[in-house]
Amino acid sequence: MAAEVNIPGVIDGHVSEQGDTVFPCFCCGICCSDYQPHLDTAESQLIADRLGMSLQKFYDDCTDPRWPGIDTHLLLHKDGMCLFLQQTKGINKWLCRIHDFKPAACREWAAGLKKKECRKGLQRYWGLSVDDSGKITGTSENLAGFLTFLKTLD
Repeated sequence: MAAEVNIPGVIDGHVSEQGDTVFPCFCCGICCSDYQPHLDTAESQLIADRLGMSLQKFYDDCTDPRWPGIDTHLLLHKDGMCLFLQQTKGINKWLCRIHDFKPAACREWAAGLKKKECRKGLQRYWGLSVDDSGKITGTSENLAGFLTFLKTLD
């Protein structure tokens, strides 16, 4: 039996600057798997410094050698995802190991129910979907599990 839910107090009545309903990132990692952010030299240097490595070592170990850029680089993907993404043990939650100094492209990403990546994560990890009216739908059990998980993100 399918059920639906709005997430009161989390998304109702809140709209982003882009006009999308505000939805909390639930750390599914899909955006970190589907995209490789561009880094300019200054951003690469900042990350290298925070990781305690030289800029050249950062380029050698953490950027994609297939990218032909001279002034920009792409973060490397390993096993189909950003090399800085790691799963939280035992749950469907993925976290960025460089969250405090992650690239601007990552910081600017905003989760949203209209985004195919967020919908993909809802389906993959929670067995949920979003209907045409923007409500999250699925079994009562899956919805309850997801809502319980969302409370842990505060």
